[in-house]
Amino acid sequence: MDRVHLITLSDRASRGEYQDQSTPLLTSWLKGQGVKVVTASLMPDDPAALEADMRAAVASDAPLVLTCGGTGFGPRDTTPEATRRIMEREAPGICELIRAKGGHPLAFASRAVCGIAGRTVILNLSGRPAAALEQIQLAWPLLQHAVSVLRKEGAAGGPCT
Repeated sequence: MDRVHLITLSDRASRGEYQDQSTPLLTSWLKGQGVKVVTASLMPDDPAALEADMRAAVASDAPLVLTCGGTGFGPRDTTPEATRRIMEREAPGICELIRAKGGHPLAFASRAVCGIAGRTVILNLSGRPAAALEQIQLAWPLLQHAVSVLRKEGAAGGPCT
């Protein structure tokens, strides 16, 4: 996968009240996996802005869009709802894997979703940097396969494709 768009949602970080730690951590890890270009956005928990950014990434033919934050129970945690409005098809197994294998005792409280919009896979990650990193590490093999199959880049078929 050569390109990923990362959207980090945080009211406080977007206002400069604290430094965003998720974007640099995830960008570094993605580049270590061979991703050549990581574009990133930092924005408040604003569903309209998130939807616009995701739509722009899909229109630019980004293979993978990752969101970071807004998947909890807070009143402004609306990332899954905004993502569902963009997605054409859901891919629930990826988030099911993350919730089942995640090391944090609250992993099952995540409302994250994963799915497809056009030729783009979209995955919601936790807003906690360490959790987001663990989640992308767990999902990475599945995401690579999903993007490859979706884009017909020589992925081997199988019973699940």
